[in-house]
Amino acid sequence: MNAPIDPAALDASAPAALAEVPAEVTLSICVPTYNRAHFLEYLFPHLREACATFDFTYEIVVSDNCSPDNTPEVVERFRAEGMPIRYFRQDENKPSANILSVYHRARGKYLVYVADDDLIIPEALADNVRFMMANPELRACYTPWEVYDDLHKVSGGYFYDQAEDLMIFSPGQELELFGALVRDHIFPETVIYRADAARSIVSAPRFCYWAFSYLAGVVAEGPVAFRNVPFYRSVTLTPVVTNRGQAGIDGAMTDWDSYRGGLEYLIFSFLRRSNLVAGADFKSTVRDLADHFVSIRLKVALRLWLARQDYCRAYEIVVRLQYLDPAGMEHLEIPENLALLANAQTLARLANGIAEIDRVVVAGVEDGQALGALFRDAGLERRIFVVPPPEKPTERHLRNSLVFLADDSLRQTFLDQGYSPGLIVTEREVRGSVLL
Repeated sequence: MNAPIDPAALDASAPAALAEVPAEVTLSICVPTYNRAHFLEYLFPHLREACATFDFTYEIVVSDNCSPDNTPEVVERFRAEGMPIRYFRQDENKPSANILSVYHRARGKYLVYVADDDLIIPEALADNVRFMMANPELRACYTPWEVYDDLHKVSGGYFYDQAEDLMIFSPGQELELFGALVRDHIFPETVIYRADAARSIVSAPRFCYWAFSYLAGVVAEGPVAFRNVPFYRSVTLTPVVTNRGQAGIDGAMTDWDSYRGGLEYLIFSFLRRSNLVAGADFKSTVRDLADHFVSIRLKVALRLWLARQDYCRAYEIVVRLQYLDPAGMEHLEIPENLALLANAQTLARLANGIAEIDRVVVAGVEDGQALGALFRDAGLERRIFVVPPPEKPTERHLRNSLVFLADDSLRQTFLDQGYSPGLIVTEREVRGSVLL
């Protein structure tokens, strides 16, 4: 670990920082970071070149979540080279709070979030800032974002397509806003905030998708724009590292219920501020629209879980889709043998998870070798062997074996040999957990 740097040495109020950051800042580029010095090494030169074309002043605000790597040294080196960076360091890792920190440390008239592993489209960002400057009543400007392969410099298109080039919603128009979000499947994530709008963000929601929750608060105080001028590149592949996780993808695989929560939060905030009470018909309509939005996200999640070969999680999503949108199931690319794969993975995970199991004894199966290969492909750990029943099981066999029976009638035989009832599983029992 690198020797820690005294945060006072990088204090934004130090004379060197004042010389670098303009006193009047138009745009604050807000970069929360944690243990990603190698990404900052790549991002800062990109921002230096991109922002050189701006005809307004800017600063880069970095909030470091107590990184154990050399993030402070990287920041100081680029500051010394003249980049207008203001640096702040947490005393411990505070993931949700760090985003709030970077917003509240910013001094610009407008604020934009940039992840430390993503990029901007400079001319589009400048165009949106100028649009907000020309329309000072706007509290925020939202746009789609580009999915971008930075390794091969190839665009993957935009995450969503909005029907109109410009939509503006004011306080009291939350229902129209809700309709547009669902109709165009808008995710209000890439946004330029007016400073007072960003300052009004004071909490980090957990069960209500943050982008909808923040939007609900911002539009209650003034108009917001949705503009079809994307300025943000969400990087999928990067030359910085060959393999990395991406929070956005992980969220798409798990966060659909928070999306519903965010939509419900948006509607609730409108009703409460308007002193209205929702009737049964209104609630039913809103629920149907939220179901439609969630079903689309579940279909995305299904594709991602199948790509990871997690058939158990894919099966769970199929079950939910069968309930929410049975008519739409025929258009999904679901493996014909998903039930078989989910069953095999269920047993493999059961064996992996029981303490001290080192073999799966298979009985009543015509091709035990093929079944063993199926279990292995489904994730059975290498330390666990798939074997036929021993003629005379030893105490070790009885203690360390999970028995899989294709025929329920064989159970008593294995019980008589001394196998524990809890370590004998039949095909019928496994199939009972997968209802496809």
